[in-house]
Amino acid sequence: MKTRRYFLFCGLLVGQLVWPVFSFAQVSPTKLVSIWLQASCPVGEKGQLEAQLAQAGTAVEPALISAAQNGPDSNTLLQIQTSAGTTYDIVQSWIVPNGAEIGLSADDIQLVQAQSRDQYVADAVQDATIAYQSRALVGLGIIADSTAVQVLQTFASNNTSPLQAVATSVLARIFSTFSVKVEVSPRGFELNETFALRADSDGINPVSEAVILQVGTFSGAIPSSSFVAQKNGTFAFEGVIDGVNLEVHIRPLGNNSFAFNAEGRGVDLSAQSNPVTVALTIGNNRGRTTVSAQD
Repeated sequence: MKTRRYFLFCGLLVGQLVWPVFSFAQVSPTKLVSIWLQASCPVGEKGQLEAQLAQAGTAVEPALISAAQNGPDSNTLLQIQTSAGTTYDIVQSWIVPNGAEIGLSADDIQLVQAQSRDQYVADAVQDATIAYQSRALVGLGIIADSTAVQVLQTFASNNTSPLQAVATSVLARIFSTFSVKVEVSPRGFELNETFALRADSDGINPVSEAVILQVGTFSGAIPSSSFVAQKNGTFAFEGVIDGVNLEVHIRPLGNNSFAFNAEGRGVDLSAQSNPVTVALTIGNNRGRTTVSAQD
């Protein structure tokens, strides 16, 4: 019932929030976070949002932390309350249940009609607040740096928090260790990484999963089914991604640890100031760190 109730008034809330037509590349960090936190009400394309959030990195991290810790701001809460009250009034006015077009069964409608308005609105606000905070935690999991990990660990260790399970699930997808060395030149870059998956990770399979690599201002997504599994257990890719010639190898080291080696040609990162951000995503497992690049 909670899920159905949330999505019922969620649709009304989105109807009140008029999103302009834009390119995600032009969205400010503040606006991007706002859109992300409302994305449980389907807005935009999930893949675009995740990629943009990952690219924004630490620029959006403070807003996500605040959202996770404090929940929706007063204006958003007012919109939720108003939408929930409107939904309740509409459902109460139905003599014959007719909520199929908004995803409610006759039983669900009867449950709403059996509640008081205040109780329905209070429950809706609580559900939406948890969904909002959960979305913020998922966003921190996409940032996946040490600060994000610390915040997630705080929620995951709180046995009384309704967000504990979400934080634990998100943490499982962040590398437990992530060590990086990178060299840059006007011709390209060379990258050597080692990373380890957490014990509760669902593992990686580069052959069937997309791999996204960020080195400073370069970010390239290698589509799923691009890597080839070799006889020695290494996964290899060689091709052109966003105009850059990439050669990548992922090698298992045992105990859920891996070596990741990449060489990129056709991109000049030599003018970037240190430290350089390096991020890696394989399927739904990821890590992010900063490192001093060598010339």
